[in-house]
Formats: sequence, C-alpha cells, structure tokens
Amino acid sequence: MVSQSTKYDHLFKNVIPNTIDGIRIFGKNDDYVKPQNYDNVLNLENRIWAELFQNLEFLLDQYASREYLLGMRTLPIPNNMFPEFEAISPLIENSTGWTLVPVAGFLDEELFFDINKKRQFPVTDIIRQSPRFDEKYAGVDIQNDEGYTPEPDIFHDIQGHIPFLMNKKYADFMWEIGVLGDEIIIDERGLGPDLMAHNLKRLQNYAWWTYEFGLISNTGESDRFRRAANDMDYEIYGAGIISSFDEITNVVKCAKGESERSRFLPYNMEEMVMTCFDYSNIQDRYYVIESMDSLYDSFRNNQELFWFEG
Repeated sequence: MVSQSTKYDHLFKNVIPNTIDGIRIFGKNDDYVKPQNYDNVLNLENRIWAELFQNLEFLLDQYASREYLLGMRTLPIPNNMFPEFEAISPLIENSTGWTLVPVAGFLDEELFFDINKKRQFPVTDIIRQSPRFDEKYAGVDIQNDEGYTPEPDIFHDIQGHIPFLMNKKYADFMWEIGVLGDEIIIDERGLGPDLMAHNLKRLQNYAWWTYEFGLISNTGESDRFRRAANDMDYEIYGAGIISSFDEITNVVKCAKGESERSRFLPYNMEEMVMTCFDYSNIQDRYYVIESMDSLYDSFRNNQELFWFEG
C-alpha cells in the first residue's frame, strides 16, 4: 500500500483538501481487469457518449493540439456510440507499442504506474450519468453529472487520453512517467515511506499540470489540420481539459480576455511539481509549454526534482 504520509506537505503550495470519499479504488491484489462487453452497451449509454462527444467536436477541432487531431484521425473513435476497445488497441500497439487494459474503475498509484510501465493504459467501460454508474455507486453520495465525476469514465479515458498514444514521442513520455512512478513507489533509493509519499505527490502534480491540464503555445502550424483556425494563443494537450466542455470554454474565454477566472503561466517545472491541484473544480491556472519536445526534454533533464531527500 502506498504511504499516505503528509510529513512534507508543508513544502507544497496551493494545498487543497481533495477527497475521493466513496470512490472504489482498485489495487494490484484486486480483480481489477474487466473486459468490455460491447454487445451489452445500452442505447442510453451510446446516447450519453454521443451527446458528450458532439458537444465538444468542433471546439476540439479548433483548439486541440496537433498530436490529438492526428490521433483522432487514425483511430476508430465514433462520435455517436461507444468506442470498442478491441478495435482501438491493436492500432495503438502497432503505432507505439501501447495497448489498452479494460479495468473496473479507479486504480491506485502503485497499480496505475505499474501498468503504464508495461506500456498499457487503463480504460473503463462505464460512463457518467449511466444506469451502470448509478448502480455501482448506489447509496454513495458522489458527484455524477455531464461535466464531472471524480471517477475517470470511458469518455475521459478514450476521448481525452487515447488519441495521444498514437504519437511515438508522447507515448514514450508517458512510459517514462510510469517507470519513474514505479521507481518512486518501490523506493529503490531507500528513502523511506515519508519521502516516497512526498516524491510521488511531486510526480502527480507534474502529471496533472502537463498531460491532464497542459497547454502549448499556438504557432499556427496546426491550423492546416483544422476546419477553423485557432483564434487564441494556446493549443490544448491536457486530457482533463479535452474531455470537459466547461474546462475548454474556460480556457477559451480566459485566453480571449472574456474571463479572469484562470491564469496562464509559463512552464516552470520546479514550480509545477510543488503546486497542488483541485480535481473537483475548474482549474485556476494553466501552465504553457513552448513545444512538446521542450516538455519531453525538460522532464528527462530534471529527474532530480522527484528524488527529494529531505
């Protein structure tokens, strides 16, 4: 079990009392693999998927990054019904060596990074606002609406993350994060549970501000892949933004000066690893990278930030 030590939490900034009370968390000793039964997908579930997807389709075409747009072009992710894992996974494996692992829900850190280290990405077959979601959490008071649920669902996993895994450089970056996460958890340097927990939180912060909620400077070069030109200074590469209509519209409004809810900050790895996040609300900041290559190089060249020794 990963240590939940808070001994070094006073070093972090923007500390927020996040909670996942009520959410079922699966670990390596649980029966976490749950194959998709595609023939049993309900018409209602297909309709929920279609509404979520079509609500975002044109926004993403205009504002998502090049890597996302090209990934969506090459994968059979439909806009009107549930995606089929077995149709998607072989294409990703052929492109970057990754495969999809159908799972029963939220995975703990140890299992998540261990799976990523094997170039596998966990995906769930449950979608927000569906009868299966309600049945899973019957009697539990958790948020479950169109804009958000604390448990990642199929829409976030497939529509938000998976297109990026068709890009070799991005897929290698994700693998390297998984390897590092696994090394921190097994405490290969013998730092002890308090420092292990602290360094793991640093990595989780970094992942949040990059592949979940990151932005990239817009150079205009991706417009040839769009129906309409991107008219803001940023492109979106964070899957948490991509799978949320509210988050996308917040980015666009703030970028165009129509809202002051959130700030755009230059990529600063030292600051990011020490800045906690709020996963139950619109983000109050977004870190902007200059290019995807600069993100990859920065991560590889600053590994010592994740090995704080007290």
